[in-house]
Amino acid sequence: MNPQQVKELVRKRYDACAAQQTAAGCCAASNTGGEGFAHSHGMYSAQDLDDMPTASVTLSRGCGNPVAFADILPGETVVDLGCGAGIDVILAARRVGGTGRVIGVDMTPHMIERARASVAEANVSAKVEFRLSDLERIDLPDAIADAVISNCVINLCPDKTAVFREAFRILRPGGRLAISDVVYTAPPPVEARQRLAAAWSGCLGGAEIEQRYFALVRETGFDGVEIVARHALAGDGLRGMACCPSPEIAGRPSADDLAAVEGKVTSIKFRALKPR
Repeated sequence: MNPQQVKELVRKRYDACAAQQTAAGCCAASNTGGEGFAHSHGMYSAQDLDDMPTASVTLSRGCGNPVAFADILPGETVVDLGCGAGIDVILAARRVGGTGRVIGVDMTPHMIERARASVAEANVSAKVEFRLSDLERIDLPDAIADAVISNCVINLCPDKTAVFREAFRILRPGGRLAISDVVYTAPPPVEARQRLAAAWSGCLGGAEIEQRYFALVRETGFDGVEIVARHALAGDGLRGMACCPSPEIAGRPSADDLAAVEGKVTSIKFRALKPR
C-alpha cells in the first residue's frame, strides 16, 4: 500500500468501529470483558476514570496515559493528536481549568462525534474544541499549544516525520511533547512484519524500530527526550493491540506472526521539549 492507501485503510476501520452503537466486538472489549484495553491494563487510575463517559473508555485504543506525565497546568492549551473518543481530551480538560483549552484532532468523523458526545457528558465542552484533520497536515496555527499529547496513534501514521514536524510546529517554544506509542525494540522477521503491515490498523503494522523512532523525534528538532515508562506487550495485550480496532473489522493476525514478534514489541511513554 502507498501512504494514502494506508491512511484510508486506518480511517475507514476506526471510523467503522466508532460508528457501532457499542464497543462490543472491538478488540479492547473482546479481550477484557467490555472495560476497554486501557482500563483493564491499569493505564488509568480509578480517579481518572471517575465519572468518565462509558464510550470514551470502551472505545479507547491507547497504550498509556499521556496526560499523567504531560505536566499540564491550569490555563494551558493542550492538543491531543488522534483523540479518538475523547478519554485523554477529558482528562486534559479537567487539568487546564476554566482558563485553559484542549483541542482534539482526529481524522475519523465518527470518532469526533463520539468524542463530542463524551465531552458534553463530562461537562467540559466549554474548554474543548475538535478538528477533523490529517495528523500530517494539522488544521491549526503555529505555536498554539503548550503541550501536545498522543496515545498509540503515531504508529498508525505512514509518515511519522510529518507528524512530529506538525507537533513541533504547533508547539510554542518551550512546549512539551508527551507520547504513548508502540515500537519494535528489535527488528522483527521481515515476512511477519510485512503480513502485519497489510492490516496496518493493528498497532503492529506501522510500528517503527525504537532506535529509528527516537531518531525521528530528535531530527525534527525536539530535545530533552526522556522515557518515562515502558512495558513489553505479550500474550493478550499483544493480541489485543494487533487486531485493532476490532477483529471483526481488521481480522486477527496469525499465531505464527504474533509468536515471531513477541518479545520485540513494547509500549513506550516519553516526553520531549521544543527548545525556547
